Amino acid sequence: MDLKEDFTGIAGQDWGKFDFTQWNVEGLNLDAQPAAITTWLRDVTLSGQPAQAFARGATILKTAVLKDMQAQTRQLQQSISRMDAELAARTTATKNQIAVLEEGMRAAAQPPSATPDPANFQVGIKVVEQSARVGLPAMQVRVFDTKNPKVTLATATTDLTGSAVLALNKEQTDALNKNNAEIGMEVLTQDGKTVSSGGQTVVPKLNQTGTLVASVPGSKDLALHVQAGNAMTAQQKDLAEALTSRLDALKTYYQTAKDDAQQQLELIKTMIADLQS
Repeated sequence: MDLKEDFTGIAGQDWGKFDFTQWNVEGLNLDAQPAAITTWLRDVTLSGQPAQAFARGATILKTAVLKDMQAQTRQLQQSISRMDAELAARTTATKNQIAVLEEGMRAAAQPPSATPDPANFQVGIKVVEQSARVGLPAMQVRVFDTKNPKVTLATATTDLTGSAVLALNKEQTDALNKNNAEIGMEVLTQDGKTVSSGGQTVVPKLNQTGTLVASVPGSKDLALHVQAGNAMTAQQKDLAEALTSRLDALKTYYQTAKDDAQQQLELIKTMIADLQS
């Protein structure tokens, strides 16, 4: 906050309207403080007792200055309080974003979960590269009856985290249960090349969910899928780091602003104390 009063308007006045013999300020357009100072100087100049007039004016001026400084003190204190509240709110919001992102990253590393539905059986699919354990996007997956592997029950394409959810309807599920069947999973590239088949199995039940995870050995066929999976992981990590850096930047910004305001507040308090002494 600038403690200097803006008197630049004085220079732009039409001083032709000013009565230098009587110190008449009625023809001038002055703000409150410049007008008060001009009136005070007029009274001192025209007074038959300039010393007393000066003292009275000085007391009035001192009171006005004190009042203004006290108002500035309150404004600075309110500003500092607002900074604390703003920092707390923005810090909480950023931490919530980080928590949501981290939870999403943890969830993305696991097979997807589904809400049980009495009308079907759902299975969460997760396809990862064996060594890096990175999710493989854009892989074709199909589930089948292990007793009849050539019959496809359902298909899907994995998302950016290497996940998919497949559902078997009531008719399919009842038929599989009747034959005491289990379902398995096959994983294929976009051009239909099988890279994983068999492995885990699950027994389908209506109103229940299951999971199937395929850990696929690395190969040239997976290169683009691994690259896409790594890019997704790197993007999430970069975002988490950016949010963490934002926390530090927020703290630095508000601390600097508070320090400046506090320094100005202490200066005004010192000036008030000097005027009151």
